[in-house]
Amino acid sequence: HVGGTAGNISSENSLKAYYNGYVEFEELRSVKHQENGVVVDVVVGRLTELRIVDKNTNIVLANHTIPYGARLFVKDGQDIAKGDLLCEWDPFNAVITTEHAGKVALENLVEGEPYKEESDETTGFREMIIIEFRDKTKAPCLNIMNKGELVKSYNLPVGAHIVVKKAATVTSGSIIAKIPRAVGKAGDITGGLPRVTELFEARNPSNPAVVSEIDGEVTHGKIKRGNREIIITSKAGEVKKYLVSLSKQILVQENDYVRAGTPLSDGAITPSDILNIEGPIKVQEYIVNEVQDVYRMQGVKINDKHFEIIVHQMMRKVVIQDSGDTRFLESQIVDKTEFMEENEAMYGKKVVLNAGDSDRVKPGMIIAVRTLRDINSQLKRRDQKIVEARDAVPATSAQVLQGITRAALQTASFMSAASFQETTKVLNEAAIHGKIDPLDGLKENVICGHLIPVGTGMKEFRSLIVASGEDAVRLER
Repeated sequence: HVGGTAGNISSENSLKAYYNGYVEFEELRSVKHQENGVVVDVVVGRLTELRIVDKNTNIVLANHTIPYGARLFVKDGQDIAKGDLLCEWDPFNAVITTEHAGKVALENLVEGEPYKEESDETTGFREMIIIEFRDKTKAPCLNIMNKGELVKSYNLPVGAHIVVKKAATVTSGSIIAKIPRAVGKAGDITGGLPRVTELFEARNPSNPAVVSEIDGEVTHGKIKRGNREIIITSKAGEVKKYLVSLSKQILVQENDYVRAGTPLSDGAITPSDILNIEGPIKVQEYIVNEVQDVYRMQGVKINDKHFEIIVHQMMRKVVIQDSGDTRFLESQIVDKTEFMEENEAMYGKKVVLNAGDSDRVKPGMIIAVRTLRDINSQLKRRDQKIVEARDAVPATSAQVLQGITRAALQTASFMSAASFQETTKVLNEAAIHGKIDPLDGLKENVICGHLIPVGTGMKEFRSLIVASGEDAVRLER
């Protein structure tokens, strides 16, 4: 491994066209900015996507997300050739750019309290750097003033370097602050392996991002106890409010339209958030991609299937939301297959409400439709009161994501669980429940020294004898 030197995580700083075609933008918000006499478009939206479309067939050839603060060199609908430069951005810093021209005014900035001054090694200039501040009511922010009126206010997150001076005049698209990206943090396998553990154990990261649960438009609310309120209103009128700490960078601007699952602040996204908002498939993709990232950094190629097997095991269980007429309890965690079998058994069954004059059934019993018909026809012949029943209700469940340790301890086989961890606890529980281990899995069969149930060792194939045609005839005789 690289031995602690910074990895080349974010050395990419531009996007080139891989195909001939024309450019199409989605959700593009940009402002004109003059730079060394050249006018370029600077992206000020967070959801900008660029598509390269084939001129003849109108098929989308490539889809790219354009980072905030990137300088665009192409217009919507412009023809491009392979190898053309489409946009550029700063690879080492996340930036805050202003959308309006005007004068800079700094608010709530007192030296030593919300910021410190340091000279930059590369440029030699002295820069203001925002540090953790105690007084949560006074958040440092940078205001753009035009003719004495406030046009726009930008929150400054912790760690931001202010690159403009007080009372300086800025044009639209100018960079007003830079936030250095953490380079080399995961550039080393020693930084990468804890990340893999964190993912496989489905732990929540230490500084999680706040994620939007609905599609909608963003408005910024008041500041409450050191948190900025972010309000998202969907087209249907549903409103969700989120509190984001002022020391974090807020990734959405006023009037942005965000999709469900979009992070509103910087930080890692929690896997359980992805599961609840975007569903099981997305969280599986996310875990596999994130784990692969750690290995890709080291230049190690591992096939996805190895991780997919593990992720599949993490998603084996469901949590019961409504038990219906099944034997499950609410918020019990059960295996998917067990859940489906139980619901299959409920299909087409009836629950007795009133036993009538029958002595064969009692209220609350679950019986087949056929049995009910037989009983009722007998009762009718004798002019007795018939049995009243309703349809059996199946259980409903939600997918649950478990870390690999929990998943391994909650297997149906006590043999496998006891040989892994918490042996006494597992064995006590098995004894109390009077469990039987049918030895269906690999591990429990290895422990007992049996054939493992794979390939020809599977139960249905164990009694087969493979032989040539003549041998088979002789055996039959």
